[in-house]
Amino acid sequence: MMRFFNFLWLFLFGFFFVSAGLEAAEKKFTVVIDPGHGGKDAGAVGSVLKLHEKKINLAVALELGELLEAEKDVNVIYTRKTDVFIPLDERPRIANKAKADLFISIHTNAAKNKAASGTETYVIGSSSSAANMEVAMRENSVILYEEDYQTRYEGFDPNSSESYIMFDFMQFTFLDQSLHLAACIQDEFKTTCNREDRGVKQAGFLVLKQASMPSILVELGYISNQEEEKHLNKKASQKKLAEAIYNAFLVYKTNYEKKSGIAFDDSKNEEVKPDKETKQEDGKASEKNVPEIRYRVQFHTSSKRKPLNSKEFKNYAPVKEYLENGVYKYMYGETTSYAEILEKKKKIQEHFSDAFVVVFKNEKRLSPAEARAYFK
Repeated sequence: MMRFFNFLWLFLFGFFFVSAGLEAAEKKFTVVIDPGHGGKDAGAVGSVLKLHEKKINLAVALELGELLEAEKDVNVIYTRKTDVFIPLDERPRIANKAKADLFISIHTNAAKNKAASGTETYVIGSSSSAANMEVAMRENSVILYEEDYQTRYEGFDPNSSESYIMFDFMQFTFLDQSLHLAACIQDEFKTTCNREDRGVKQAGFLVLKQASMPSILVELGYISNQEEEKHLNKKASQKKLAEAIYNAFLVYKTNYEKKSGIAFDDSKNEEVKPDKETKQEDGKASEKNVPEIRYRVQFHTSSKRKPLNSKEFKNYAPVKEYLENGVYKYMYGETTSYAEILEKKKKIQEHFSDAFVVVFKNEKRLSPAEARAYFK
């Protein structure tokens, strides 16, 4: 009997550690890589080589996956690894089912202007510019390949601007994390690949809307540009682009690991100090906080700090900066009037089409959901 209990104890002891090991394995950082388009959906088509976007997307995705799979604590899942068609809503569903920590959708851009070039990275948001709307419409039009798309997407019409109004009312739970990764990717494209930086942008992509984790959509370059098409067709170029995304991921993951869950480390964040005004009171100077609600226009983000008089800011002054989740964010204008800030936003959108209003309460940036109470 004693021998039986010893065996049972050893069995349970071993089972405990096996279970603990499996649980630890399940805690790997899960990345879902989504090579856009595929199968009957070729995506954009090159102007000279007639190269299909789906081919470039898959090639870079597989290169990226190989780099990520070399990380022992990273689990990589693909929405596709071959030339097959995957419905648009199935892509984020794969990520949601896997409880992924990150969703990366890889695409190649195209434009009527054959001279358009460079890389850009998108996060979920309203398509505040005609150019962003055009990109979102083109990428979302993949649902037209699905026979039951009107039912599956609840009447969403990828070619109707009215359908995109819905994105203005979304809860952007993971927006800051997504912006952080997007800014890192753009910086890496510039330094690792020597590519033209078209910036971080927001638009109404269905594939990002349905993902329940930080998510970005990368546009690797313009296949409609003759030189870029040739560049994107090279294996060496595809490897470099994948390497850039991988390097950005490492920066992002380092921030991720500094805190439990999906929150970033705030220990190095620079606190924005409240503006104060001085008034004379009983012969002594005292400080009084200005009204707690402040509207500003955010127009630029970067993973690296920039001087407030940077030429990139097109002489807009004064420019304010704040550091949030490892991303430097730059703002123009400051007022207590919502009507006035809308005028300022209209002005700065002439040069920065993705500029948007942000609200600070007691010098703390409000989330989009919280800020809506002050949009009136």
